[in-house]
Amino acid sequence: MIKHIINSVIRKGYWFNNVSFDGCSRLIKYKVFNTDVVNLGSTSAVHAFNYEGMGIKGGNWAMPRNPLLGDYAILRNYSSFLKKKGSIVIISLCPFSAFSGSYDYLDDRFYTILYPTTIPNYCYSHELQVRSRWNNPLLTYPIFALFLDIWHIFIRGRKKKITEEELQRDAEYRMKSWMHEFSIKDFSLELSLKNKDAIEDAAGYLNNIIGYCRDNGASPVIVIPPVYHTLNEMFSPKIKTILFDKLLGKIDDKSVPFLNYMDSKHFTNDISLFRDSFLLNNSGAKKFTKLVLEDLRII
Repeated sequence: MIKHIINSVIRKGYWFNNVSFDGCSRLIKYKVFNTDVVNLGSTSAVHAFNYEGMGIKGGNWAMPRNPLLGDYAILRNYSSFLKKKGSIVIISLCPFSAFSGSYDYLDDRFYTILYPTTIPNYCYSHELQVRSRWNNPLLTYPIFALFLDIWHIFIRGRKKKITEEELQRDAEYRMKSWMHEFSIKDFSLELSLKNKDAIEDAAGYLNNIIGYCRDNGASPVIVIPPVYHTLNEMFSPKIKTILFDKLLGKIDDKSVPFLNYMDSKHFTNDISLFRDSFLLNNSGAKKFTKLVLEDLRII
């Protein structure tokens, strides 16, 4: 009894939902049939779309730190919730999605939301281990997670206004982190063979997603959410050509709509719509979702 109560408390905490099984609960609980529009995507899409109050059946199927391979797997697993004909699938890209093709595996949390046949290098014994951690998180609950959960309840939860200086530092930190992650020293230099291959693989996943949509009566749309101007200013036209044009130029179906809101005047200079330089806050998400749905003439 006590063990059950403790596990229930852990499942409601930050560590379980944002570290160990980041983003899984939302998809596991999704039961809306005949959905009109959904979005795929990674961290930026998680925070960019909110369909509440839009008068339609909409679902945010994005996952934090999710590669395009994950988008494709999620779409195949949850497409039965879409309308049989006429649904819209928004493929949300972030600045470095072009290099996400280098990720040809899915981490442990995907075992809780995907069918085994859609998980690359699936291992039954490993699934049992993951399921055990999901059903009984107390067994693997680290000491630091207790402090993390307490901090997010009593300290992080307090709202505070962000400043222009903080958003400038955040933008610099994010750009530095992305370039380190993908081993890029300078965009003036030629891309490494690894990153060139990653773009090819990313385009392959995009083509798979688009093809799956077409085969199942859904209309794909590619969207780039807005970022704050401090981050947008770090992407020169040349960098955007490398990150977006090279990827989108490899898409087979040229009829797929492409909506780029990265530097949208409706958002990029409005600090009240952002939680940091990269992610929209709840108000920003509702405004952005409404704009996208209007541009697609869904509402």
